[in-house]
Amino acid sequence: MSTQTITAEDLEKFSTSHRRQIVFYLRQLINERERISVVFNEGSESVLTVLLDVDETEGMLIFDWGGSETANRKLLQSDRNYFVCAPHGVKNHFMTGPVYETSYKKRPAFSTRLPVQFTRLQRRDYFRLVLPMTRRPPCIVPREDGPAMTLSGVDISIGGIAAELPGGKLPFEIGQVLPRVRIELKAIGTLEVDLLVKNSCEVERGGKVWGRIGCHFVKLSHGMEKQLQRFITDVQREERARMGG
Repeated sequence: MSTQTITAEDLEKFSTSHRRQIVFYLRQLINERERISVVFNEGSESVLTVLLDVDETEGMLIFDWGGSETANRKLLQSDRNYFVCAPHGVKNHFMTGPVYETSYKKRPAFSTRLPVQFTRLQRRDYFRLVLPMTRRPPCIVPREDGPAMTLSGVDISIGGIAAELPGGKLPFEIGQVLPRVRIELKAIGTLEVDLLVKNSCEVERGGKVWGRIGCHFVKLSHGMEKQLQRFITDVQREERARMGG
């Protein structure tokens, strides 16, 4: 989904005004050291920064001093500032009012009032993490006409999962809802969620034919979403460490 296709309904659906949720999302960006752009002056200026801390008592967000002193000084004169980033391909954005000069751990920094609304455009179109063999979660699909089938998750996102099983095309139809599928995320926990089958195909790999389905999550709860985000973050961290990044 591009910015051109974002509708008012999208913004309302994926936005929150709950203070606790907003602080949670901000702290998540802080913990991940996510680089974030602050856009101001009618979109003509920007500063690249990272969020540093949330002062819940004072209701303030603290973020790092930018690399351009000229841009930093212009930002201090701005009354309306738009923060945007896309961790794991999920677009996060929020608006704040004026920015103030402060210090954080004896270094120059900015502060601004906490946003009153936070938007996370959680669409599968944004990002799909292809899973390494060691982190492919079992997906246990209950069946009314026989024993449960255990598929292997091969890619995952906030929006859905693709899973496969050797032996040819799987017995699921496009548009079918698979209820109460258990996705074992090991140390992170287990998701039990309904899946909507969006596509079904066969793939050939290593001399074998595999049946694969691509599914969307149906009404993923906030708690499940947090588990999924933790899982994705852990896998990415392991892969970066493995590759020396």
